[in-house]
Amino acid sequence: MLQGTQTMSKDFGLGLEDFNRDTLGDVLVEKVNISRATFKEAQDFKDRLVYDIMTNNLKVIIDLSSCEYIDSTFLGVLVVVLKKMGERGGEIKYIIPQPSALYLFKLTGLYSVLNLYKNIDEAMQSFA
Repeated sequence: MLQGTQTMSKDFGLGLEDFNRDTLGDVLVEKVNISRATFKEAQDFKDRLVYDIMTNNLKVIIDLSSCEYIDSTFLGVLVVVLKKMGERGGEIKYIIPQPSALYLFKLTGLYSVLNLYKNIDEAMQSFA
């Protein structure tokens, strides 16, 4: 499925099992491999994504498909990086989390604001 895993020299203090970074052509895919995305991981993940954006990765997919729960702090990170990406002229697509995690997206109204897709294939096609 995903090929071309990048090894980045920047250490974000996150375990490899929590997040991984892959590329599909000119699209960077950040996979969140945790079931509970909370304030504990939020700052490090934000730093990781800002680094991605600032190093000219202007097409990014954030894969949240493993997340069963996303708290408001982690959701805030998704919004902050979306704004940063917009300032750089790029795009971020999000793979929809588990149904239980969608509640906060709908509650905050972000369900209709974020570019949400069912899977990586749909998100990739939307860049064309």
